Amino acid sequence: MRRRLASLLAAGVAVLATPASAEIRALIVTVSQYTAPIPSLEGPPNDAAALKAVLAEQGATDIVSINDAQATRASIRGALEALGKRARPGDWVVFYYAGHGSQAKSADPTEEDGMDEFLPLGGFKVSKPDPNQFILDNDLHGWLVNFFPTTVNVLQIADACHSGTMNRSLAAPSPFKRRSALDNPMAISLPPSPADPMAIAPAGSNPPNLVYVGAAQDNQFALEGPLPRGDSPARGLLTYALEGALKDRRPNGRLAADADDDGKLSLAELASSLESRTRELSSTQQWSSAAVPARNERSVIFQPLKPPPADERPIQVKPADDQAADLLGGKGPWASIPRGTPDLTWNAKEGWVTDSRGDRVAENLTTPEALSGVIMKRRAVGQLAASANERQLRVDIGPRPKGQLFRNGETVDLAVTHRGGEAWLTAFNLAGDGTVQMLYPLDGDGDGRMMAGQTRVVMARTKASPPFGVDNVVAIATPTEPTVLRAALKRIDGKRDAMAASALIRDELDAAKGKAALGLGELYTGR
Repeated sequence: MRRRLASLLAAGVAVLATPASAEIRALIVTVSQYTAPIPSLEGPPNDAAALKAVLAEQGATDIVSINDAQATRASIRGALEALGKRARPGDWVVFYYAGHGSQAKSADPTEEDGMDEFLPLGGFKVSKPDPNQFILDNDLHGWLVNFFPTTVNVLQIADACHSGTMNRSLAAPSPFKRRSALDNPMAISLPPSPADPMAIAPAGSNPPNLVYVGAAQDNQFALEGPLPRGDSPARGLLTYALEGALKDRRPNGRLAADADDDGKLSLAELASSLESRTRELSSTQQWSSAAVPARNERSVIFQPLKPPPADERPIQVKPADDQAADLLGGKGPWASIPRGTPDLTWNAKEGWVTDSRGDRVAENLTTPEALSGVIMKRRAVGQLAASANERQLRVDIGPRPKGQLFRNGETVDLAVTHRGGEAWLTAFNLAGDGTVQMLYPLDGDGDGRMMAGQTRVVMARTKASPPFGVDNVVAIATPTEPTVLRAALKRIDGKRDAMAASALIRDELDAAKGKAALGLGELYTGR
């Protein structure tokens, strides 16, 4: 998804003294029913209901919804203009769109890639596009600039995409659908948009009051699928991640996404959390994008929601062979299901485990004890992803692009970059079966001290080798040397104890009171 899609050129939010009477207002546009050959979607209505609930808990009362056949260029334009007239200085206006995004070849010579990004609405026909059934990104950007003065803050959330390439082939069918309308955007040409001076932003305009959050990076699909589990209703990953960022908490009661532990969720913290969460939910098929200016990164829109109830439901595992069916009959942190959509599928004879997202997460697993390690690791990674601050501490795995499969014998490099002040780096791996593997610092690495902006190579030119599956690299930068943490990690090194490792990291984050940073990386290996 290009940064220009639906006003992606917007760069920031004004720093405003918010009056006590300031309100949150919203326009929610969802399109799930499309005209063939564009596939319809299941998730947008569920996303809209979830967002309305979030906004209601924030005290918002001015919420306008436009759905499916009601969503036309004219109706969306009119609703935005009316919202701009009602908004008052200091208000936050949320413009939300869930549905397909797309591209078409452009006649505009200023388009660098020769493509127009647009939102196809429910009545859009590929064979004969109607100007009232699509909205160009430039036109939407013009409306947001012209209808909202810089004294009104605008947050745009687009749970959609236009095109991209999956990062890797999956070992099993994926439950996710792409929110991409057209496989071949060069096959259509759009007619000119209706004449509209309000759809034209002033030349070189860079309004300080616009913030953008998008579902995916430029070369990715935005996805929807059953969340949180395989039998759940379809949801867009971005909107589901937003809910989680406002609910999930650390043991100290603070939001897990509140990286500096000050009791507030800033825009910068929200953007960082959404990137980590969407990546973890999709197994690195998608991670969100955002445009938040440095001068307003500490602005706050959403207050914490009520924490979700404890998830007592055991992981559902479907046996893929008779041996697994027999073994799953015993006790363990799972519920064996003979049919339906499981969280995991296990073939004990061949030793492989796949998850509901289509990945082969582990191989050579032939015992219930090993399967328990996989289950505990899934829970641990979910806990850690909620607290990641990857704008401060980034884990890069190469030389292949992020998320691609490393085959047996191929070179793997691992580097960690720290953007904060002086810190001490500690890193370990959670193997596919939940085994903890200490990575850094080892003997000869020193004390792991890092300066701001420094990159530390944790692994260089290591070869991918069995056991294959999904590994998760965990890195933490602490304000002082974490001798107790490192000693504890060394005691469980080589053991299937992912939940213990997660607890150690979460305790360290709490003790640091916002001065530590957590980063995660995923490594996919196979034959």
